[in-house]
Amino acid sequence: MTIRVVALIKKKEGTTHEDFSKYWSKHHNGIFTSLKAVKQGVLEYNQFHVLPKGSDELATLGISLAPYDGAAEFLCDKKEDVFALFNDEENRQNTVPNEQDFLDRSAVDIIVGRDQLNFQQL
Repeated sequence: MTIRVVALIKKKEGTTHEDFSKYWSKHHNGIFTSLKAVKQGVLEYNQFHVLPKGSDELATLGISLAPYDGAAEFLCDKKEDVFALFNDEENRQNTVPNEQDFLDRSAVDIIVGRDQLNFQQL
């Protein structure tokens, strides 16, 4: 069973959405994807970048929006791969300090689950 981990993240206070998105996709991405634990245990890594204008438009319809600026998604074959990634010393030494440059680590929320595809149109 494939496991999906979703980390819901907020940008660092004082950081523009544009700077947050650029730093995350250009700089942090290279650090994270170079980790041995990622190469060995992560099947897929995806960054979801919130569209502020689209979100603002939905809010005018009375839709409640989650207070996040993005989400990092990881797919792993098994839970041991998830634990290995989060317990990895290289991750703690390289990725975690870098995250402090662009996101609010105290506001990260993580959910773990499995996908149940109910509809797909190609």
